[in-house]
Amino acid sequence: MAKDLGASEKLISHLRKFRDDPWDEAVFKRTTLCVLDNLGCFCGGLEMPHFMQSATAVKNVLFPTGRVKSSQFLMAYLYGQAAIAMDYDDSFYGHPGSPVIGAILAVASGRNLTLDRILRGVAAGYEAHGILCEASEPSSEHGAKVRSVGNLDTVAAALGISVTLGLPDAFMDQIIGVSVAHTIVPYTAKWYERPVPGMKNNIGWIAAGAVLAVNLALEGQTGITSPIEGDRGLWRMIGSDRWKFDDDILNNRPAVLRTGFKYYPACWHTQEYLKSFSVLLDQIDSQDDVTEINVFATPDLEKLCDRNVIGTADIAFSLPALFECQIAGIEPGPLWEAFKPARVGCDFVYVQSVDRRIVVKTRRGHELCATVELNSMSDGAQYGLDADGVVEKFSRLACAEMKLAAKVLLNREISSNVDGGENSSAQICSVVAKLII
Repeated sequence: MAKDLGASEKLISHLRKFRDDPWDEAVFKRTTLCVLDNLGCFCGGLEMPHFMQSATAVKNVLFPTGRVKSSQFLMAYLYGQAAIAMDYDDSFYGHPGSPVIGAILAVASGRNLTLDRILRGVAAGYEAHGILCEASEPSSEHGAKVRSVGNLDTVAAALGISVTLGLPDAFMDQIIGVSVAHTIVPYTAKWYERPVPGMKNNIGWIAAGAVLAVNLALEGQTGITSPIEGDRGLWRMIGSDRWKFDDDILNNRPAVLRTGFKYYPACWHTQEYLKSFSVLLDQIDSQDDVTEINVFATPDLEKLCDRNVIGTADIAFSLPALFECQIAGIEPGPLWEAFKPARVGCDFVYVQSVDRRIVVKTRRGHELCATVELNSMSDGAQYGLDADGVVEKFSRLACAEMKLAAKVLLNREISSNVDGGENSSAQICSVVAKLII
């Protein structure tokens, strides 16, 4: 009788197509956009004060003599922290891109891996992230008390690394057990209390943990046995109250195709409000001014209406402050996070309502109204930037060196038979290493 496969074995079996099979062209092209979007967020995040604090601290710990050298651990940690710093990175049950891409680029650095291998690992890491998040998604009541963002991504990023390196199934199973032991606790239920953590979701530690886990497993270290499934599996460790790992989840559309790219450097839950407010601003005469903003939203969004901005990390979670950035005409990017208004320049009112809308009043007596769509954490692609938008965003955020290194990804005609070779991936890794050191 054939042995029933456990969750880890099913997950690994599902990821084989990214490691071994020909590309699905739609998945390939979307994966290149995921990398491009994240590289831009990484470059923009380097300017954030809360990133600089992380960079100084980790360099002091790893290199107390002051002679900083590149290492996989340092590169993964600082890449992850920079890419999440603006809260501008992609969204799909959290932020898969920053830990997955950060970890893979760190391991690829110095290994002469092709761009194809890197992209395969990225697609697989996103896929593992999506499957584990959906299988362990808590009930809404429980999720309001214990909320996990990134807690499954040490495993997801480690599996992405495994696919990039072309490791066999047995190693991937071992790596899951080791990476679970490096998973962070679920602290996101405390997230919206001011000040918001400058470390954001601690993505750097997640990415670095994945790098360490893979290297430990390759040296023969063992981890937790059957870590994913069972009543005491990873889903329980991260604070969920349910686990549903079935074929429906495995048969969903590929994760990269469901990932949303943000219009604004702000929490995913604010994006539709910001988009609607932007439409209203375009309707206001240049000689007129906004005097009052009324936000109609469900009770779970009231926390995003807090005017209290203590540090730069708070702005991404404060609709009043974000609206001020829009009114001031500040280009979305690092300047939004640096903008700290002493007070909201117009009246701001939160109205509890099942209807999502914004009502704006102006000095000249005009009243404008816009409905606000409800976006999705599980399939945000239709709500995010399209390919042209991602390219424009990258072009705004990336430095000249990164634009040159990533030029193959900017080619809209790119296909899975592209000869990116070792040179393209090496250039990207080299620029990342240079920028963080």
